[in-house]
Amino acid sequence: MTRIWFLLCCFVLLQVSTPVSGESDNDENCSVISLSLEGAAGLIYYPFADRDGINPLRLSIDARGRCLFGVALLPASGAHLRGPGQPLNLSFRDRGDRVIPMNGSEQRWLQFEPAARGYTLDLVVKLPVGQARRIGDYDNTFVLRVFANGQWVRDIDFRLSARVAPQADLQLAGNAQSQLGRSAGMNFGELEEGETLSAMLAVRANGAYNLAVASENNGQLQHVSLKGENTAVPYRAWLDGQQLSLQGGKDSRSFSAPENGRRLRNISVQIGDTKGRMAGQYRDTLRVTVTLLE
Repeated sequence: MTRIWFLLCCFVLLQVSTPVSGESDNDENCSVISLSLEGAAGLIYYPFADRDGINPLRLSIDARGRCLFGVALLPASGAHLRGPGQPLNLSFRDRGDRVIPMNGSEQRWLQFEPAARGYTLDLVVKLPVGQARRIGDYDNTFVLRVFANGQWVRDIDFRLSARVAPQADLQLAGNAQSQLGRSAGMNFGELEEGETLSAMLAVRANGAYNLAVASENNGQLQHVSLKGENTAVPYRAWLDGQQLSLQGGKDSRSFSAPENGRRLRNISVQIGDTKGRMAGQYRDTLRVTVTLLE
């Protein structure tokens, strides 16, 4: 059995409202009165989830006349958020999931929706899944450059910030399995002293973590139907070559944060003395728990 430890991260966008004095050559030209940019706070981003993190943005423009709007984006320091670890990558996309370049000059002529006062444009900020970044706060400043009928109107400065929270995940594969899963088995067949089998542990974590191994039968294989004398077979176990003490039921080891958030580890079991043991099937269950330390 494995246990997953995770928290949420937050993504904060501050509303920006900018008045604009529009100029027009005639009554049919576009006259922009004001601009505002809004975004929902509280983005939930899971580094090891099965989908990207998504946060909506809405650009509202109060304008009169015939208007064809375009936007361009410009980051202050790279197309990502900066923090205690590697940069947290992101992208801006329109409703059709098309990427809006972040070079400040390449305009995207997008379909604005009519609103009670002017027009609105819905965008999303996408944080790709699988970014095992160090725990902490990440942020950056961006510029949304707005154009009307090919002419620059106004730059809106806005700040994006996110807190990457701790998360860990664990899967296993034993000698009888070819794929990782939430449980695994070691099938020794006929027990012989000194026989050794191993299982693979696939750890995903964005911080230092602890692996605890607990034995249901205190480091012994127990006869499945008999109790008493000669009904238990002792064994020894190792985690990445470090012997575990399971006679008390549980032992653990701590590890530093894995590079790129992923690390394969090995747990092996060696059968002890089998002489004089009652015939039959023997079993023990090892439970591995991953706990983040940061």
